[in-house]
Amino acid sequence: MTEIEIKLQVPASARAALAQEIKARSPDNLRRQRLQAVYFDTASRLLASEDMALRLRREGRNWVQTLKAGKGQDSISREEDNIRLPDRSAAEPELDVSRHLRSPAGRRLLVLLQRAQGESLQRRFATDVRRQSQIQRTRRGFVELCFDEGMIQSEDRQLPLRELEIESIKGSPLAVLEAAAGYIKRYQLWIDLRSKAQRGHMVFENRAFASPAKSGAIRLEPSANVDDALLAVFSDCRRQVLQNASQIAAEEGHGPEHVHQIRVGLRRLRTAMKLFGQRVDAIAHWDAQARSLATELGASRDRDVLAESLWPRLRDIDAPLIELPSPTGLKSPRDLIRDRQCQLWFLEWLEHDMKLDLDRSNGGSELGLMPAQGVLLQVLHRWYRKCKKMSANFSQLTVDERHDLRKRMKRLRYGVEFVRSMLQEKRLEHFLQVMSEAQDALGEYNDLHVAHALYKSHSAMHPQAWFAVGWLAAQSDYAADRCVKVLQAFSKVESPWRKKDLPTLNTSTDTGSPTI
Repeated sequence: MTEIEIKLQVPASARAALAQEIKARSPDNLRRQRLQAVYFDTASRLLASEDMALRLRREGRNWVQTLKAGKGQDSISREEDNIRLPDRSAAEPELDVSRHLRSPAGRRLLVLLQRAQGESLQRRFATDVRRQSQIQRTRRGFVELCFDEGMIQSEDRQLPLRELEIESIKGSPLAVLEAAAGYIKRYQLWIDLRSKAQRGHMVFENRAFASPAKSGAIRLEPSANVDDALLAVFSDCRRQVLQNASQIAAEEGHGPEHVHQIRVGLRRLRTAMKLFGQRVDAIAHWDAQARSLATELGASRDRDVLAESLWPRLRDIDAPLIELPSPTGLKSPRDLIRDRQCQLWFLEWLEHDMKLDLDRSNGGSELGLMPAQGVLLQVLHRWYRKCKKMSANFSQLTVDERHDLRKRMKRLRYGVEFVRSMLQEKRLEHFLQVMSEAQDALGEYNDLHVAHALYKSHSAMHPQAWFAVGWLAAQSDYAADRCVKVLQAFSKVESPWRKKDLPTLNTSTDTGSPTI
């Protein structure tokens, strides 16, 4: 069967009030259980790599063997096959994967194990959870609320659990999101797309947190229509953003790469919105939300660049360094992600994509049924022509125009990567290589210019900063010369698509909106 469920993490401050609300909904129907589970995988984490989880769980006096198979790490739906075992003894029964052969996930698992070259399943970690569950009715259907408190354990390591799972029971799957919105508003809960199995592997491997989620390979069929492409692109952007957001918001913390990758995901989303133009007019306000969140998350980036790359170079030439004052009033990445409005926007994103998928299944709209290749390449070609023109005239551009070119080049790069599966790999490889060199040069120029402005702004109070100001100005000139060279190469590179792939173009404007 298909399970549709969302998981929300519960702060300690909300624990008592949330438990009381769940109990008060219907005290006579409140169900309490102790759930003790053992999870299995191979030494190479074969199941985890395929977003699968296999467990034996004791539920009261009953044992249940369960196989779960996800539909992508951003999805709130997954296949679940539960097999209730006849043995009711306290002793753990033997694991038997053949119990799942009637399910598609079970047959996939068997094929995986047969290809595993002798790898066997082994115990990885265990969970011990006290669950309170209750049924809630929403406007869109019925959901089951499961408030879990307990531990994930592996040898001498453990990780506390305190989360609310909301699962669809009857009616529209959107009921899950409707219920989640209420609990986020009332108790400041936050979405966590990491499963217990994913967190369990972290404990088993003694890792502080999950690996940062990067952009994925988007595969579009030649026959894909606009809505097919839109759903594929949005899903990958959402996966990158929400997976990193889950770790940033987590109690156990995060690394700087999680913040970098969520910002990349937000920029990719903004690119996708420009690429699909009027097809996403209804959610045009997302652009401002994504830009604002990315800006706040990157508030300390300029200082990170100074600390990691420029300060060592300044020390090498014995430049006097000054202590720059830290910005005030900045929220931490964790607080930004846990913010109620941010979490509600994530729910809106999930709801949009679920509705788009349902609409597509029911025939779709006239705009959405247009062939994706012609529509998207038309927009990308306009972007490409604009970047070529600005690159050829880089030396005449103002500082603001150079910064604008850098942003346009990023947008073009993300857009090309979205449709990569529709392009000839040989032409694409050379194009991306030239573009990468151009982006690196523009990035270095921008970082030097920002650092120059930052030091200059503090030179009145710190006269010793003038040494760095002069050095950075000279380095900026060198970086600008490099930009001229590599951007001339970009201005001459052929696009990765062929002219015959393009429909009749209207290049009189640079709005970026497809003619649909």
